Amino acid sequence: MFLAVFRKTIGDLSNPKLLLAYLLAFSTVLWFLALGFTGEMPDAINTLSLGEQEVELLSVYTSLAWFWGVGIALLAAGTLFVALTLATEAERGTLDLLLSKPVRRWEVLIATFVANVAYLFAIGVASLLLVAVAVFRMGGFSAAAIHGGVFAVLPGTALYALLVCALVSAAGIAAGVFTRKRLQTAALTAIFPALFFALFVARVFPGDIYEDYSLYAIDLGYHLGNVYTLLLDATGEPMPVEVQAQLGFWTGVYEVPEEQGSLEGSLELVGHVDPSVSLALCLFLTFGLLGVALVQFQRMDI
Repeated sequence: MFLAVFRKTIGDLSNPKLLLAYLLAFSTVLWFLALGFTGEMPDAINTLSLGEQEVELLSVYTSLAWFWGVGIALLAAGTLFVALTLATEAERGTLDLLLSKPVRRWEVLIATFVANVAYLFAIGVASLLLVAVAVFRMGGFSAAAIHGGVFAVLPGTALYALLVCALVSAAGIAAGVFTRKRLQTAALTAIFPALFFALFVARVFPGDIYEDYSLYAIDLGYHLGNVYTLLLDATGEPMPVEVQAQLGFWTGVYEVPEEQGSLEGSLELVGHVDPSVSLALCLFLTFGLLGVALVQFQRMDI
């Protein structure tokens, strides 16, 4: 039953028109973002030393991957695609038909969850590669810089993408179990990309509102930034200070000095929340939502 539900879910998600529409929207926004991200880099960057090129490429790639590749875009994709599975089957009545048979309900739910994560993760990996291609082409880097500027952080970034996929999938599954409606499931899951973007704006906006009201406690982007930097450090070499400064602006994780002309050593963490605590919170939220969905699914009337 697990494999049957898994294959059925992957089949439902694999809508070529929907996937093409998403990739087209993703690539269009990516083009504008990459143009802005690479606009402030030195002219004739391919004439710099290989080490300098790698640092520049790494700074842009990690920031753009966090903000768009496996940030707003992947969270939005999760909102869209997860609503097409369990909630859609419930709305059509086919879920009731399945559950009326002697099946293990936990298998149905877990298979649906795993299929959602696998499909979103494939989209996430494709997104990361598209980000790399866009930054490389528009930045004018030498081909040799790709290894240290992209591939060096790809394991940590892919692991981070897997966590994001699991988090948004668990939220969508839980919403689908309780609402049993596509639009309501999508609306509830959309809280994730909305929080990510809205609190990013609140964080970079001049003023003390963000810290005065402790908005970092509910800032999904900040917690995910904590997790991202933690996984990058755990799976590779320590980040150069220039990369930390770029990530510090976008994620809010590092203390970025106003004068960045002579950055040395390593930047201090802002320290609103310890990175390990952010990771624990994300894992707790993922498995907590999945557990709540499983309990409700077992009790669901048909």
